[in-house]
Amino acid sequence: MAILNKNIALAIAALVACGTAAATEDYDLRYAPGIGGADMSAPFEGGWVFQIPAYNYSGNVRGTSVVATDLSANFGAPPGSAGALTTIRTNDQQNVYGLLPRLSYMSSTTIFGATLGGTALLPLINKGSTVRVTSIGTTLNGASLLLPPASQAGLIALVNAEARAPAAALANGSSNKDLGVGDLEVSPILRWSTEATQTLFVMTAVMPTGDYQRERAANPSAGHFWTFRPAVQFSYIGDGWDVGTRVAYSYNTKNTLSQYKSGSYANLDLTAMKSVTESTRLGLSGYAVEQLTKDTTALTPAEFAAQDPVISARQGATLGQKGRILGVGPEWAYIHGAGDYLLEARIMKEFGAQTRPKGFTAFLTLAKPF
Repeated sequence: MAILNKNIALAIAALVACGTAAATEDYDLRYAPGIGGADMSAPFEGGWVFQIPAYNYSGNVRGTSVVATDLSANFGAPPGSAGALTTIRTNDQQNVYGLLPRLSYMSSTTIFGATLGGTALLPLINKGSTVRVTSIGTTLNGASLLLPPASQAGLIALVNAEARAPAAALANGSSNKDLGVGDLEVSPILRWSTEATQTLFVMTAVMPTGDYQRERAANPSAGHFWTFRPAVQFSYIGDGWDVGTRVAYSYNTKNTLSQYKSGSYANLDLTAMKSVTESTRLGLSGYAVEQLTKDTTALTPAEFAAQDPVISARQGATLGQKGRILGVGPEWAYIHGAGDYLLEARIMKEFGAQTRPKGFTAFLTLAKPF
């Protein structure tokens, strides 16, 4: 006897995605948290600088969803008095590998008392999303509990079986890996400096130049929308210490392919390093991400529901959400000669996650001035 009809089964499958809710569309930020390291305190004087950070992020979200099923029609009990509660647990693993080559230039031209420069970055991204249903369990309530134990066990087994296939199908539909060029960002820079300090104002525009397909959960590009990101960066070098910090605010336009609008968010990067030899520095780096506005969609409820079930379930889970994450970890930097090049390594453990994946971030960066 079929206990769950197809509509109920699809509802259970949709709740799998709700269990892995995360703010911003498909977790994408267009700003690698923690990207600011020793380069934030390095003097950015006249000329060209080439940087190539190798980036790795690994994190996961564990979700729990519960769906209620009215079973009264199968046993002749009064409506609502007999039913089942099915609990679905999921795990969404996010892995990102990237090369983030950046070319920057600082001129001798001054404006508002600052020297004028610019920077551009075009990432190469390999991103993967793997969603697994880790468990499905059903408990009975109401008049269902009056059934003999053997009937209860059989009923639970049937409900679980009905839920398993559509839940697994949605999880598989939200899992993929893709490699490609990401979104180009360009930025003018204003630099103010003193003997020991440096302050930069950077106004970044991120263009939707990368590969993106709406049905994929993992894309090299964040989507067909623009991001505008003003940032202020400050550094201090003195008494054997290098200290740098950056605050950035990102505003996103609407993704024209998905009609989804990720909320705006703020990034904070911090680094503090102590010179242990003439060329080697050790310290700590950290970051914070705080989403300031909720995700929204331009679609009506009927239009949203009419989408592919996998897409509407995945994106619907994030609506009205705001994310947060913190990270901290050790940092090592080596400066060759009189600044011939900089080699830096960092790994940061995340904590304090709110509707975002939680894991670790690692960077290995080479910076070379010309």
